Amino acid sequence: MDDMNQNVSVFGDYTEIGEDAVKGRCRLILSFQSGTLDLDELWENSALSAKYLSTFWGNFFPEEHSGKTLRRQVTDKVLYACGELLGNAVKFSYSNEYLLEICLFLHHSELRIYVSNSVRPDEAEKFKAFVRRIVTEDTLMLFLEQMEQNAAEEDNGQSGIGILTMINDYGLKLSWKFETDESGVVTVTTLARLPIVKP
Repeated sequence: MDDMNQNVSVFGDYTEIGEDAVKGRCRLILSFQSGTLDLDELWENSALSAKYLSTFWGNFFPEEHSGKTLRRQVTDKVLYACGELLGNAVKFSYSNEYLLEICLFLHHSELRIYVSNSVRPDEAEKFKAFVRRIVTEDTLMLFLEQMEQNAAEEDNGQSGIGILTMINDYGLKLSWKFETDESGVVTVTTLARLPIVKP
């Protein structure tokens, strides 16, 4: 679904955080205010946060279940997803007046990861064009196309390989919400759903 109204656009199967997260006990939120940190410091903090979040959520699961190393699988997937989502949020964050926020919570058989950050309007339009392709095209073919482009041209840092890897290799389902405020600044919220069968 796209362009719900003039100020909000949604791509993919996006769901608001809602009452389940507000009332739930298995919920964790981290917020960054980038005004006091330079990009390198913020980047380092986002990597540390991804590590912390993956360790935190991994501890909800046993080391092994039905012969599988369940905790390690969850930890690895959460680490990669949070690292990619927070890294992108830091890289494309527009204004230090806006918070960069990540929220994780368990919802039935999936772990939901919400990451929000502000972006410039021109960057938002480029990103919208990319996520339109993600929700309408074969993501494996799109990944191969992006890899070929990266090999043929100098990578501009906006290839989307990390996002496509989350989908193709880690089994996450992604969706997005874009909101524009009165000043024209766009906030992007990415929702990553990690299917989990909790024993």
